[in-house]
Amino acid sequence: MDFAESNPGSMDVMGDSGLRDEYNRLYMAVINRNNDYVSEQKLPTVHEFLDSYRLVYENAVKPNRRELTDKAYMELFNVENRTDDIMEAQLIIEREHLILNTVTADYKAVAEDFLEAADPNYEVTSAAIKVSVGAYAGATCTEEITYMGEVAKASCDDLAVQLKLKVEMMTTFMSLMFSWAHAKRLLREGTGDPASTVKAMAVTRKQTRQYYRFLSEDMGITFDDIENTPFYRISLLNPQGLDELWRIKKVMHPDNIRAIRYMLFEEILSDRSMEEILLTPQPYPYYEPVDFAAHPEIDEEYMALAEELNSGIRYFMRNRRPGVRKDPSELIDNTGKLSKTLAASAGAAPGAPGMPGKSGGVKRAVSAVSGAATAKSMGKSILKSLFRR
Repeated sequence: MDFAESNPGSMDVMGDSGLRDEYNRLYMAVINRNNDYVSEQKLPTVHEFLDSYRLVYENAVKPNRRELTDKAYMELFNVENRTDDIMEAQLIIEREHLILNTVTADYKAVAEDFLEAADPNYEVTSAAIKVSVGAYAGATCTEEITYMGEVAKASCDDLAVQLKLKVEMMTTFMSLMFSWAHAKRLLREGTGDPASTVKAMAVTRKQTRQYYRFLSEDMGITFDDIENTPFYRISLLNPQGLDELWRIKKVMHPDNIRAIRYMLFEEILSDRSMEEILLTPQPYPYYEPVDFAAHPEIDEEYMALAEELNSGIRYFMRNRRPGVRKDPSELIDNTGKLSKTLAASAGAAPGAPGMPGKSGGVKRAVSAVSGAATAKSMGKSILKSLFRR
């Protein structure tokens, strides 16, 4: 008895709180088909219902002035001009996916702005976004967005690993070819210790043979593939971004690709002796990069030119950050985060070891940047949080 008194049942709780009376009243209204109970519950007007969306529009959407998002919200707000009945309005909104469209339109606009500002030939900044766009572009309900978003997030994770591997492979290959060309130049100029330089060339030759065998046989990437793939061609020229998305890049002379082909097949992979190689004039020059540490005014000139070229791009107009440059691996991490956010919601490049003004190799850069990029720093907007420090 004491236990029962100190532990009231659910019906006692409902009685004390008034919920039982409310339940009985609703039950009798249903049995008697009495609409008095329903009429007492004041439903919002269509205008009042849409007010919460107007608040979002005025504070978060309108200032960005994105055409697709504006259109989606205007179609939603127009429902009150089509009906005064809140139930009918709900049916229209559900049938025509009007609320869903306001969500997907905003993310489509973000993706379009980003893709316009990214170099389509530089997979680091464009590939992951293209994968995620399909996750919500044709979705007809939030459940579909959620499902496709999970699929897209898994694809983006795989793609990030692939892109980092591609960057590392091309940087390593470019470093070896640079070392070979640089050593030959030193010997022909009579600079440094000839014996040490020749020994270094012999080591580089062996390493390059092994690495090209790895690329062509194990990874299936031949030099023809490198020449015919824009991303590989860019990577082979030691690209350095002049803006935070690497839309504009400074690279070594494009004729270097022809020189690399000659050095690879006619010198390194051939059976010719080192003496014969050194005594044979190279038909195609290999242009080394400018030492921007020694000539900062040239770097500043390039930066100014890049800013001018980007001045009419919507992304850079909204997110202008002069002088901000990122490592390729950081771009991979950041675009991956943006892609996942899109799907779920619906600095100089590392150079070759020994190159002027460079330090380390891509392995060290990938490790350091990947660790830093894991920190979560979501800000006021997707792009600001992902592409600004």
